[in-house]
Amino acid sequence: MTRSGSLRVGQWLSLGGLVLATLAATDGIGAEAPRPAGIRVLVVRTQAEARDAITAYRAGARFERLVRERSIGPERERGGYLGRVDPASLPPAARAALAMTRRGNLSPAFPVEEGFGVIQVLSVQEEEELEARARHAPEALDLFKRGTELGKAGDMEQATAMLQRATELDPDLADAHFNLGIAERKRGRLDPAIAAMRQVIVLRPDDFEAHVRLGSWLAEQGSHVEATRSYERAAAFRMDSREAWLGLAQSYEASGRARAAVGAYRRAIGLLPHDDPALYAALLRTALQAGDGPVAVEAARKLLAYRPGHEGFIALGEALLLSGEADAAILEYQKAIALAPTSAAAHVALGSAYARLGRAEAASERFLRAVELEPGNPVHYRSLARLYEGQGRLDLAIVALRDGLSAAAASPAALQAKLTEELSALYQKAGMPHEAERERLRAKSLRDP
Repeated sequence: MTRSGSLRVGQWLSLGGLVLATLAATDGIGAEAPRPAGIRVLVVRTQAEARDAITAYRAGARFERLVRERSIGPERERGGYLGRVDPASLPPAARAALAMTRRGNLSPAFPVEEGFGVIQVLSVQEEEELEARARHAPEALDLFKRGTELGKAGDMEQATAMLQRATELDPDLADAHFNLGIAERKRGRLDPAIAAMRQVIVLRPDDFEAHVRLGSWLAEQGSHVEATRSYERAAAFRMDSREAWLGLAQSYEASGRARAAVGAYRRAIGLLPHDDPALYAALLRTALQAGDGPVAVEAARKLLAYRPGHEGFIALGEALLLSGEADAAILEYQKAIALAPTSAAAHVALGSAYARLGRAEAASERFLRAVELEPGNPVHYRSLARLYEGQGRLDLAIVALRDGLSAAAASPAALQAKLTEELSALYQKAGMPHEAERERLRAKSLRDP
């Protein structure tokens, strides 16, 4: 709760040679009314950008949001709202554009010193709402400041009440929305916190900190696709932010986008002043998921300095195997077994490397050793069964998988069903249709109890 701010009302604004004054009248436009209409203005660099904004508005986009996202002109954070403007104060191009624009509509694009402008002439209702908001601005600012101080003091309940009221009085007070989000999060109210931070981004689309916090909260909520979008925006605003790249990498990974996660983790690692084993472990994990052997090997070698035990050698062996370097992988797995002879994982890994090279007998020896070391792990029996099946030794494959099913008696029903389906397929392949049908029905009963 560190943000503080001030409101800008009743001030003079300059846009190139165009001077605009915010006035305080209530109705009318041009010479037919005592006071001019309120306007918003969008300024962009090119005529094409101006036309694109007009097209987006006609397609349903709110003009004030377009201003916040695209404008380089005045009062961007207030949606380009300038209040009531005397047409006589405008240069000819702007005055001509305003003269042909009715309330509630947009003007055609017109040239200004910075590029091209578009004016929205407000409806009477919107004009009255904005002027009422301006009248309440001092009270809203006071509530914002008091609520922020209460939040700093730890009184989140009262802080929330005051900040909520401040946003009701002045919905454009972005810092009040920001601090309201922080207070709600500290109260453990994640959904209101997210809603408040979303509003900050509506008001200030390029607010880096708001995007980072929103990304973090969305990830916590499990909304990883949305979290990814927030972190992508944050990383685009600050390419040197480790926090943004790390959050983006984690969101990519949680969303199943392993290849994108690899790139983001590498960016995060590149921004660190020193090695971080946890980041290299994440890079290795996602590189393996993405099938990126060279990056996996790079990460695994880095991790060896922090994982000198057998697990580090197993990880490097897996990366080398992914890179197609089966002989090199075997050497790493052998180092792992030398360090930890009773590691079933090391024996299975070595067996897989032997199988990749077509050394079936050596592979079966390692898988059998894994079964001896962990007789209650059905995965080892499955590895052995698949090896036998590849050799065409269906009888041994069936025996191994049946033993695996016995070992899986306490395993989740989904795993038992999968193993049973595989056993059914083996029976079918072995020309034993009755046994195959029996196992198929058993698998169905496990999936649909």
